[in-house]
Amino acid sequence: MTQSKAQSAALEPAAEAAPAALAWSTRLAVVILLALVAVRTLNAAALFPRLTNDTSEFSTRARALPHTGEVRFEATDGTRLYGWVTGLDTAPRKILFTCGNGGHVPGNGERMADVARALDAQVLVFDYRGYYLSEGSPSEGGLYKDARGAWLFATGQLGWKPSQIVVWGHSLGAAVAIALVHDLEADEARRREVFGAGYGRATKPAALIVESPFSSAADMSRRQFGYLGIAHWLLYASFDNVRRAGEMTVPAFVMHGRADEIIPFDMGEKVFAAFRNARGHLWIRNGNHNGLWGLHKVVITSALEQFLSELRN
Repeated sequence: MTQSKAQSAALEPAAEAAPAALAWSTRLAVVILLALVAVRTLNAAALFPRLTNDTSEFSTRARALPHTGEVRFEATDGTRLYGWVTGLDTAPRKILFTCGNGGHVPGNGERMADVARALDAQVLVFDYRGYYLSEGSPSEGGLYKDARGAWLFATGQLGWKPSQIVVWGHSLGAAVAIALVHDLEADEARRREVFGAGYGRATKPAALIVESPFSSAADMSRRQFGYLGIAHWLLYASFDNVRRAGEMTVPAFVMHGRADEIIPFDMGEKVFAAFRNARGHLWIRNGNHNGLWGLHKVVITSALEQFLSELRN
């Protein structure tokens, strides 16, 4: 065999190995990509679970409550939303309630009807886009548009004065409530951008109540997925409550159960510490995530009554 033929024969195994190595590298890259997509999908599913409750009883449950009616209104992008207004029209306090990601209008409405009686208030509750009788598909930006639409509906068609309104958010809804008030405190250009060209005037609610909040979606992802939740590009949404809280001046009240099984209690402490105008907090020793009002109504009513009464002084 000549020298050139020997060199050619020696190169053949290496040449065959290169495509094989490339194929394995490609497969590994595909597997990693699919795993990352799966983590991102899990983040999305945790934030916006697909709920299939029967909606046929929604109207019946509304009629069963005194001073309660069904309403429909539009988010700021035109998406049609479903909600209830419960409580007396003459009630001096008005509450715009933004719910967590696992509830619906009847469940939240029945609870907030009890709140309305306890605090002498009227309450607007609604389902986010993609939930039950509301149109569209949920997303972080979409939920913010829903809350802005609820504010415009409350201050427009319902005739609520901003100085009467308390924005109250629970769990994921705490993030939506914080973002809404943050936008209402923004400069004129920002308000016109997110509420519409005709909304240049500065209007803020009387107060903000956040119940069982998380500090950010990134923090929740780290708690749930460990090192896989660290990369921000894996997150489906940001919901950065701590950053926004530090930029707001509306009086804020935070309540959180020390036994919260879904959102760690220390996140509620972190959000409270971030508010520039935090006026009070309520840490409930045996409080869980979804049962604070039902199990601790008396102590919550007392704390909120004190908080809201002091706003007038």
